[in-house]
Amino acid sequence: MDSNKNECFRTIFTNVVLGSGHHTYHTTMHMIVNKNEVPSGVLGCTITNAEIVDTKFENSNRKIINVRVDGKFEVHVWYLSNGDTKISKNIAKFSKVIEVENIEEISFDKESDHRSSIIAKINKGPAVLGTSLVNQSGMPTIAIQVEYELEIEVTGEVRLKVLTYLNNSQNEEDEILIPETIYLEEYGEDDD
Repeated sequence: MDSNKNECFRTIFTNVVLGSGHHTYHTTMHMIVNKNEVPSGVLGCTITNAEIVDTKFENSNRKIINVRVDGKFEVHVWYLSNGDTKISKNIAKFSKVIEVENIEEISFDKESDHRSSIIAKINKGPAVLGTSLVNQSGMPTIAIQVEYELEIEVTGEVRLKVLTYLNNSQNEEDEILIPETIYLEEYGEDDD
């Protein structure tokens, strides 16, 4: 309670966005087909069932939040071999670290990680940019160029101290919140 009997600070706990970001990735996958088949041309390629498998904080601090995003998708390739059309299906996995600015400069030590959460999504699903036949280590291989975009948002619990005033013209229990005097503080165990 402040020295003035009509004003005091109230504490509000809430979730805020600590950082957000997105990144577009380009990668080339190499698919080895059956040893008995030598591809002579790629007829088509499609990607399905893209999903995020896991997310976690990695080496984050008060300035930068690093989030590792692990995911997978299915790659289906139709190709020509010895005059016949063949199909190959493979599971491709990815593991990427997205770095975002820590807007509120919240600490990411082991104790506070449990109060932060990651919302991750595949903003732009994996798309095939092109395919080609290559010889990799003496094996005929289909090279597939893929593009996809990942997006993350990191939220965390913070404590807001809000200056309030008692409204003397009405019931003394009624309080008036003054939004211009909001103070953001990191939530921690040593706080009162």
